[in-house]
Amino acid sequence: MPTHVPERRPYASSSFGIVVEGAADPNVLVRIAKFCTSVPGDEICGYISLGRGITIHREDCPNVRALRRNPERFTPVRWDEDETATSSFRVTVALHSWDRPRLLEDVARTFSEHGANIVEYGGHVADQMARNWYTVEVGDVKELRALLSALRNVDAVFDAYRVTPGG
Repeated sequence: MPTHVPERRPYASSSFGIVVEGAADPNVLVRIAKFCTSVPGDEICGYISLGRGITIHREDCPNVRALRRNPERFTPVRWDEDETATSSFRVTVALHSWDRPRLLEDVARTFSEHGANIVEYGGHVADQMARNWYTVEVGDVKELRALLSALRNVDAVFDAYRVTPGG
């Protein structure tokens, strides 16, 4: 898994295709929570971070449970389908498979055929088992689901899943 995640700076909400309901400024500053890796289609919530804008979390993020102790700091947010249509979002995908010749080639081709750009990857082989992870750019949850399904159909792959915090 990636060990270094750079600090994410806040951007205008329109940069991420996120609408902050009731905000006076439509370009209020938002940041995507570091480990949530939210993509359009995920249920999201907005947490008002003092002096740092609004942090966007997936509703099922383990950190949200703790943050709910301060319900007054949550604000309604949603994906703006018009804005996210041309955006890409990073997610980490894990693959478990039997090791075999040309496995990496077949996996990379599957990512490519689904328009997912690999930006970081790693893994290892032990006892003929390959455990790899890939950070990829996808458009939305629907594309991610189709990609995961296709990866599970690659010969020798027995599991492909989205890596989420606490998962």
